[in-house]
Amino acid sequence: MNKVDISKAILLLLSLSCVLTYFASCSSNMTDKDEIIKLFRNKERVFLDAANNNDFSKVSKIYGVQNVDTWEDYIDIQCGGAGFGSSTHYYGIFYSENDDLCAVRLGAPGDQLKEHENGFLYTEENGDNRYYVEPLGNHFFYYEAHF
Repeated sequence: MNKVDISKAILLLLSLSCVLTYFASCSSNMTDKDEIIKLFRNKERVFLDAANNNDFSKVSKIYGVQNVDTWEDYIDIQCGGAGFGSSTHYYGIFYSENDDLCAVRLGAPGDQLKEHENGFLYTEENGDNRYYVEPLGNHFFYYEAHF
């Protein structure tokens, strides 16, 4: 191998390393309730500051957060999801200043939520759609939806 070949090989390895580091540093696909709640508890100060300042940009940079969508009446902090069509699942945290359990518009009628574990569950009658929401405190909620 000559110096040019070695330089190209080193450049290729460095480029590959950068690409792998970039993808590894992107948020994970969190789909475990306990892990998402732990994420919130570990970074609760960041979440609270975001709500108080109405600026969720720092939340969007937390490992485990895939996306933050701001809506008129809530903030959707997406942590994971998978599926296609009638086999789709969403997991995340949302902020609702008025503590609306169904602020995340995923088709759960509030009047059909039933107490379940530490939160509330909607299960579609004659179907497989489910929505679970659990209060985390300070207007934040864990949610998961299955279609």
